[in-house]
Amino acid sequence: MTICLACRSSRTKVLADLGTTPVLNGVMFDDRASARAATLGRLDLAVCLDCGHVFNVAYDPGLLDYDAEYDNSLHFSPTFQAYADELAHRLVDTYDLHNGLIVEIGSGKGDFLESITALSGSRGVGYDPSTMSEREIPNVTLVSDYYRPGQGVEPYDLLVCRHVLEHLERPEEILLSLRQTAPADAIHYFEVPAAEFDFGPDGLWDFIYPHVSYFSTESLYTLVMRCGFDIIASGRSFSDQFHWVEVRAGAGDAPVADPGAHLAALADFAERRERTVSRSRSELSDRNRRGQITALWGAGARGVAFLNAVDPDAILLVVDLNPRKWGRYLPGTGHEVIPPEALASSSVTQVLITNPAYEIEISEHLQRLGIHASVSRV
Repeated sequence: MTICLACRSSRTKVLADLGTTPVLNGVMFDDRASARAATLGRLDLAVCLDCGHVFNVAYDPGLLDYDAEYDNSLHFSPTFQAYADELAHRLVDTYDLHNGLIVEIGSGKGDFLESITALSGSRGVGYDPSTMSEREIPNVTLVSDYYRPGQGVEPYDLLVCRHVLEHLERPEEILLSLRQTAPADAIHYFEVPAAEFDFGPDGLWDFIYPHVSYFSTESLYTLVMRCGFDIIASGRSFSDQFHWVEVRAGAGDAPVADPGAHLAALADFAERRERTVSRSRSELSDRNRRGQITALWGAGARGVAFLNAVDPDAILLVVDLNPRKWGRYLPGTGHEVIPPEALASSSVTQVLITNPAYEIEISEHLQRLGIHASVSRV
C-alpha cells in the first residue's frame, strides 16, 4: 500500500520497520509447539505527510482469519468494565437511547451490547465473526459474521463501531456504505486507538499486525468527514488511549488537516522504539542472572507484542484475568497463560505491565493475593 488510508494522499514516507510479529495475537493455542509455529507478518510503517495517518504498508489481509478462537475481550478487567459502563451510560443519557435499536459492528463476545441494551431497554444486534455463537444475551442477536458494506440493517438509533476501523484495509468502504443507508437522526459512535498515545512513551507495545492503521486526531476526522459524516462530539478516553467521535450523516466536508505537531512527535519514533526494546532485553537478562523471577501481567495484544519483541525466554510467567486463556499458549513465544492466583507460589519478584491504565488495578490485586512484587511499566 502506498496511498494513505485516511485522506488518499500519495505523499507518504517510510516511518519504521518493526520486523515480524504474530498475525493473530488474540488467538491462544492448545500446546507450546503450535503456538511457536504461529504465522508471522511484517510491520512496515509509513506515514502520510498530509494528514499524519500511519499505516502498515506490508499488511496482507489474506493472513488473517477472525473466528471464535479470536478473543480480545478486556471486560474481565474491572478498570476496563468501568470505562465501558461509563461510556454506555453517557451514550444512553446524551441521546435518550431508550427502547430503540442499537447495532454494533465488531461486537466481540457481546459484552458492550449486553451492558448498553440492559441499561436502555433497547434491542441489540452485533456483527462479529469471533462471537460465541452459543452465548445468549437477553434482547441481543449476535451474528457470527462480518458486517459487510452494503448489508442492509433495519433503522437503528445508535450504531457503535469500536476498534474496528484500524483493522480494515479499506476503512472508507464501510463508512461510505453506512453513510448511504444511515437513518437521518441516527448516532454513529466510532472509537479507535489514539496514535498520539501509541507513539508516545507509554504506548510502544500497541503495534500489532491486525492494526493496519494508526489514527491521529487529524486523520480520523479527515476519514469520517470525507465519507459524509458530520462530527457532533469528539474526544479522548481511557487514559487518553482512545480517540472517539460521535457523528451523524451529513455534508461531511473534509477539514484541512494540520498534522505538523504529530509528524514532529513521530520523527524519532524508530530510534525510541529500538532503545526501549534494547533496554528491556538488558534489564530482563540482568534480573535472570541474579535469579529473580519476572512475570508479565496481561496476555492481550500488547503483552504478545512485548514478548515477541524482547527475549521471550527472559520471562517465565504470564498471567491474565481472562479464564478462557488459562492453560493455553501465546502465539510466537509459546508462553502458557496462568491465573493471577498462581503467582502466589512462584516467588515472583517483579511484575511487568504493558498498559499504565491498569497499574492501580494490578497492584491492588497483587496485594489481595499477598504477593509483594514490584510493579513496573515496560
